[in-house]
Amino acid sequence: MEEFVSERVDWGRAPADTPVCEEKNVYLRDIVQSILDGYDTTEKVMEYLSLTEDDGVSDDVQAILDIFVPVINSWRFGGGCSGSCASCGGGCGV
Repeated sequence: MEEFVSERVDWGRAPADTPVCEEKNVYLRDIVQSILDGYDTTEKVMEYLSLTEDDGVSDDVQAILDIFVPVINSWRFGGGCSGSCASCGGGCGV
């Protein structure tokens, strides 16, 4: 029997059309758009996109949020990244 090995996606470098949940036709661009629409927690994004725990994507959604929420908030509120995570809580990998 072959063992299934899941590859971790580098969401910060992935193209917008990278699938997050193929069964429900949800792509990275949908998660980013939901953040732009104001959904900034895993629970809110999953509810907004009709994803459930059974879909097995909550870790991926959280990883995407960890990358994109600080960036989008920087656009919204100005300032940008100072290279110090003390001001924004991190998540960008600096």
